[in-house]
Amino acid sequence: GKIFIPKQKPVQTFAEEKFSLDPELEEALTSATDTELGDLAAILGMSNLITNNQFCDVVGSSNGIDKDSFSNIVKGEKMLPVFDEPPNPTNVEETLQRIKDNDSRLVEVNLNNIKVI
Repeated sequence: GKIFIPKQKPVQTFAEEKFSLDPELEEALTSATDTELGDLAAILGMSNLITNNQFCDVVGSSNGIDKDSFSNIVKGEKMLPVFDEPPNPTNVEETLQRIKDNDSRLVEVNLNNIKVI
């Protein structure tokens, strides 16, 4: 057969739109604090600018304005470390033999977190 050669598609370029804002709006946006910008981001649904907890704090209230305002717009939340569990001391061969022998003293078998398996 023939070797597949994909057709070259022309690359679409988008021209940057030039726009101007009302002087009052321009002044309000340039002088806005991080808290005010966070509130605006929540209203506009721009969830990538705020954390889930911040979004739920404002949206979860009855009318959306009961809570104060957003804080830590750029700061991430501290994650709690997850530690590895200690290895399971169960002897797999011995336990398997006890299961085969139908040992009445064997009540429960835990094979979680065994490095050999």
